[in-house]
Amino acid sequence: MRVEVFSKDLTAQLSYLFGFARQINELDFSGSLSGEFRGAQDSGWNTMGTANEVYGELVDLTSNRAAYTHAELRVILLLYCQLSEAGGFYETVKNMMGVVSLKPYVLWPFQHLVRVRTVPRAVIGPNANATFRDLAKQANDIGLTRLSSLLTEAFRDDIRNGVAHADYVLRSDGLRLRKRNGGNAFKLSFQDVGAAITIGKHFFENLRAHVMCAMKLFDPPREIFDRFSASPPMPWTVSYRPGVGLSISTSSPGAAATPDFLRQQSINSRLGGKVLAVYMANQTVATEAIWKYIEAAGFAPHDVELPKSDMEALISEIDRLDLWDARTGSISPSDLLLASPWGFRWIHSEADFDEVLPGPLVEVDMLTASASVSPRPGSAWSPSHLIGHFTGQHWG
Repeated sequence: MRVEVFSKDLTAQLSYLFGFARQINELDFSGSLSGEFRGAQDSGWNTMGTANEVYGELVDLTSNRAAYTHAELRVILLLYCQLSEAGGFYETVKNMMGVVSLKPYVLWPFQHLVRVRTVPRAVIGPNANATFRDLAKQANDIGLTRLSSLLTEAFRDDIRNGVAHADYVLRSDGLRLRKRNGGNAFKLSFQDVGAAITIGKHFFENLRAHVMCAMKLFDPPREIFDRFSASPPMPWTVSYRPGVGLSISTSSPGAAATPDFLRQQSINSRLGGKVLAVYMANQTVATEAIWKYIEAAGFAPHDVELPKSDMEALISEIDRLDLWDARTGSISPSDLLLASPWGFRWIHSEADFDEVLPGPLVEVDMLTASASVSPRPGSAWSPSHLIGHFTGQHWG
């Protein structure tokens, strides 16, 4: 996949995920932004800092326009592998998708992937392959099919496995992956290696930019009435301080409920654990065309077919509970009723569907501007720079 296409699509899909999750439960959404968080720990024990350092070092090394030696390329490949293994950072995505499926925020979102060996006893955490397979599966489960495919492409398993297990050979014609323990050996051109590393950097940078923009939504502090993790609903204060981070606190004496909270709970319960749900009483040529458009846009909504009488009962309930999407004006009924985290609305056209989607949280132009954490003097970075270094022309 071309780097530009990957970055553009990822920017849109992450904005959708963040936008949907925030509307479903803004409190768990804010908690997810912290990534790895284990409660009472001394400073200096969070691997999120390491992930950011690795990213900065990788950007710095790949911003050099000079030819690479074998040793420099080996370091670049090892940093790429470390970035793929930054599971603490990717806990943000895992918990964010959990918000959509109405699961409470958890401190150990990848714990179900941990293996425990009895003899000799050891706790074995998931590697990048398992982590990203799990993320891709959950993205598909919540109806974000395009995000799912992007997650499978963020880091190449073959490069990570080969480098992590020293099962590779560097030659003038590219990176040879030996597969000495089974499978067919093959060769990647330096053009392909450069594209893979650039896409990995884009994924990390894109996610980090979304997290930072989302955190700034809580400066100044916001009071949110919602359910945090498995706690009962109550008012909480979420605040972000640059250089300090995000804080979530409450002084509420106990559980309570507000009309807005109850309304959102009613909407969430009708989404079927996905970001969108489609309710139809009649399938027509028009609804089939819109459905294909929704799928092509990267979504697989919860699909509910209702007899006419049940559809009429649903409409009455939506009216009674005021579950219509308040962002849009009055729209006449159609054969396709769409539910999003903002409520229900009738869909007549592809343009109607586009209006339902959350707007961009991060602009693509912001990403290249923020890519280099510690660039060399006079250097600049763009997706094509790294690829130009891996053409093999400097290798003897």
